[in-house]
Amino acid sequence: MTLRILKVANPNALSDSLDPEEFSRDERFPYWAEIWPSSLGLAAHISRLRLPPGLSAIELGCGMGLCGTALAKKGAKVLFTDYEPEALCFARANHALNTQNPGLTRVFDWRDPPRSLFADLVIASDVIYERRFIEPFLKTLKKTVLPGGRAIVAEPWRKIAVKSVERLEKEGFSRTLSLEEVQWGGKTHPIWIHTLYRHKRKSA
Repeated sequence: MTLRILKVANPNALSDSLDPEEFSRDERFPYWAEIWPSSLGLAAHISRLRLPPGLSAIELGCGMGLCGTALAKKGAKVLFTDYEPEALCFARANHALNTQNPGLTRVFDWRDPPRSLFADLVIASDVIYERRFIEPFLKTLKKTVLPGGRAIVAEPWRKIAVKSVERLEKEGFSRTLSLEEVQWGGKTHPIWIHTLYRHKRKSA
């Protein structure tokens, strides 16, 4: 699969322009403005999936929308979500660049996820990099994946992420694990792909 991706020309300049007061209030840093190895690994994994046309999908913490755009190219109907409105502008544009249709986007905070947001497939890449994100992220996954659906979470084996996603195996999910090796920045990056299948509810 080949994708064309619009990205921030100078992420360092964007970081330098941060308002110190805003950063101190919620530690908002423009990580979304970089292409990370985990997103490349997840996009590669997605490129090999067989998906039914029109599958409903959500990308959590989409950044510039690389992985969600890969899903859209496979025929999924994708909603891009992020905490940062600027990121969603890029996600929407990248979806349009590759599909000729503007991407659907929604701003939300994992600490207060919408109650009416569900999909058959939910994806995320390298979103567990601070301890304060773990519980809200897992809570959001549980709320957004429909029964019988699945989530795919890519992460570079950060110590902080170990035994986080795995906890969902005790909360109605089954999990498989696979490895993607990504060549990026002159290095090989091992990216772990957690696929979580949500069990269907048993009928009474």
